[in-house]
Amino acid sequence: MDHNIAVVNKKPFSLRLKKSIPHYILIAPAILWYVFFHYMPIYGIQISFRHFNPIAGMWNSQWAGFHYFSMFLRDAGFWRVMRNTVLLNIYGLIFAFPFPIIFALFLNELRSKAFMRVSQTISYLPYFISWVVVASIWRSMLSPSSGVVNQILGGLGIEPIYFLAKAEYFRTILIAQGVWKGFGMSAVYYIAALAGIDQELYQAAAIDGAGRLKQTWHITLPGLRNIVIVLFVLNLGGMISSGFEQPFLMYNPMVYETGDVIGTYVYRIGLEKAQYSYTAAISLTQNIVGFVLVYSANRLSRVLAGWSLW
Repeated sequence: MDHNIAVVNKKPFSLRLKKSIPHYILIAPAILWYVFFHYMPIYGIQISFRHFNPIAGMWNSQWAGFHYFSMFLRDAGFWRVMRNTVLLNIYGLIFAFPFPIIFALFLNELRSKAFMRVSQTISYLPYFISWVVVASIWRSMLSPSSGVVNQILGGLGIEPIYFLAKAEYFRTILIAQGVWKGFGMSAVYYIAALAGIDQELYQAAAIDGAGRLKQTWHITLPGLRNIVIVLFVLNLGGMISSGFEQPFLMYNPMVYETGDVIGTYVYRIGLEKAQYSYTAAISLTQNIVGFVLVYSANRLSRVLAGWSLW
């Protein structure tokens, strides 16, 4: 057997390359996408270290050093959006992250397979709706004049509330909207993990007298541990990145105090006010902090759970 392997490995490189051409063609689009949209833009990092002038070009723009980094560290507006971004992600981890797990456990306990498939299909349909449509739906629901929420409140004798104009409601709206749109698709990962658990473990536990609650605690939840760690690490890596589309489509100047996040702040300051170097410095810092968070969470999972992404 070893002799045959040696013979195979001694085939000319050109022959092995020719046989692998279909595989290279298959992965070429993904490689090109990463090269053009992830690696080539790294060249633009130097904008954050220059007084960038689009007319003069990148290399002819004056060197600024860490001027823009110290500038946003002294900016009270930046710390406001940083606080909003971190709080939204913390609330997301507290409320949005466990919801798909609970939903997957609920589906796993259903005896009717038909009802389970229908429930699962309905739950992940919102994931395929664009944020523009989602924002329109929620704006209609929360409208102070014709929204279904205010109609219900009116039936209870409560005056209409302009939810999207009140800063104290805005974070709750974003979290609820994110849960509604994403929990069904997130639950798919946990349902797939549940399907991989050996059913003989449940049978053995039932013979030993374990009820459904003990089976869930000692078999189901440990079976979900790895996928929970993976998704938790990925979510923690985005702790200072709450996205752009969702808050941008829902917010307005009246809720900037609680709804303005790094993504929307960079858009307003960078594109509308043309402060390219300043916002490039913010984005670079954001990415560095995100990398540190992912790396730290991965190390922590290795220590606490004995398992990590790498």
